[in-house]
Amino acid sequence: MIMDFFIVGLGAAVGAFLRSELTLLQSKIKIDFPVITLLINIFGAVLLGIFTAQIHNGAILLLVGTGFCGGFTTFGTFNMELSQLWFQHRLKSCFLYFVLTYIFGILGFIIGIHI
Repeated sequence: MIMDFFIVGLGAAVGAFLRSELTLLQSKIKIDFPVITLLINIFGAVLLGIFTAQIHNGAILLLVGTGFCGGFTTFGTFNMELSQLWFQHRLKSCFLYFVLTYIFGILGFIIGIHI
């Protein structure tokens, strides 16, 4: 049980570090839409689907699935950016971001399972 905690933590640290590095790209691109977080969450869903379908070792799945994918993808940032769009009265962008994240997240996971 305690080992599981460290395995998940290690994977989460790597995933969060990679996400933070990729998130820095958002300030360098000239798109007024949270495209980097959207892509991170979709790619993370595909990876989680692949890992879920291909990895049958519980400890490794904890490392790369729960840990890495959990640290890499971000529900908190998604909600913060979604709320910002809402409070800026950018309702079309808010709705588009919401729909794209969930639709492509689910599709990404399904695609990942079938890869």
